[in-house]
Amino acid sequence: MKCRIDEIAKLHPGQLLTRIREVDDPNATGYVVYSGKHFLADSFQPDSDDGKQDKVIRTDEAVMLVKQGMLLISLTTNKAVIVSEAHEGHLLTSNYIRVDYDSSKIDPNYLCYIYNESDEIRKQIAMNEQGASLVSRLSLQQLRKFELLCPALEEQQRVGTIYRLQQKRELLQLEKIRLEKLAVHALLNTYLQGRK
Repeated sequence: MKCRIDEIAKLHPGQLLTRIREVDDPNATGYVVYSGKHFLADSFQPDSDDGKQDKVIRTDEAVMLVKQGMLLISLTTNKAVIVSEAHEGHLLTSNYIRVDYDSSKIDPNYLCYIYNESDEIRKQIAMNEQGASLVSRLSLQQLRKFELLCPALEEQQRVGTIYRLQQKRELLQLEKIRLEKLAVHALLNTYLQGRK
């Protein structure tokens, strides 16, 4: 059975940073901006620490914050993630769409799977991207009309669980390779230093 995103969820754009009034008051609450680095971590991608400090916005205005378990769609990468505990309380910018899903109709892990991996979704994205530049963006209206395969909730939960576990497994495999490489380099350096 197919369903449209707007039948299973409400979509809300993040905030434009230029519309948030920053204050110089060191006592004002500082919010870390949810960035591509955080999105990658929530996607179980290898850490891509570029050495840059997280951007912090100090304001006394009400702002939109991410919460653990919240589902987000990146407008720059056209991928979906579920926010981890580590990024709870970060400021949600206009690069992301908050997806308030109906848990009686869709499993969040399944929604991430079908959005990130489905050929049908890739086709819908390609047909709807705006702009001739290298960075094309979907509009909120287009995204709401996307059609997804929506099997029974129990089946979604099984598929979603497998997808989430596979993502974690892939990250652990990459970390294992990284650690093995470090161990080999350390052994070779020790060997070479011992030959002097």
